[in-house]
Amino acid sequence: MCDYFVSHYTIMGITDPVEHQTTRSRSMPYRGVFYVATFWTLFHIFWLITTITAVVLFLLYHKDNTSHSFLYAVLIGILFSILSLIISFFKRRNALCPLCRGTPLLSNGARVHQKSQCIPPLNHGYTAVISIVFTQKFSCMYCGVKYDLLKVSSSKQRRGTYPSDHQRS
Repeated sequence: MCDYFVSHYTIMGITDPVEHQTTRSRSMPYRGVFYVATFWTLFHIFWLITTITAVVLFLLYHKDNTSHSFLYAVLIGILFSILSLIISFFKRRNALCPLCRGTPLLSNGARVHQKSQCIPPLNHGYTAVISIVFTQKFSCMYCGVKYDLLKVSSSKQRRGTYPSDHQRS
């Protein structure tokens, strides 16, 4: 009891424990939607890089090469970039935060939460996609809650439906 008073009361007055606590990552009940949206976003980024490379090669070598292979590469790159943009847009739009029902993988210009993370040259949506790719975690830009896609919900662990419980016997 004494430790509680020491940690939550200061000389100047009462401190808010919510300001100083660090929240753990929450589990995601339907993580497959986020994996599909991440895949299509990475597919779109791949085709953007491919299209930019094809345009640069076309501009450098279009006078030397009489075949139309660079032109076809540019046209195919533009076609697949537009197609993958449309698919990734709708897939990212379907990935909803379970708490606030926002779209954490798609920035729509709404006001973001203070605790949301953003890599400066990118927007919050692409930052969440990159975070999912490298850490399997992301922060919702609208409510600020951190999610771990690999974490199993505690209710599944209590019910015994988690696969590791069946392997122990």
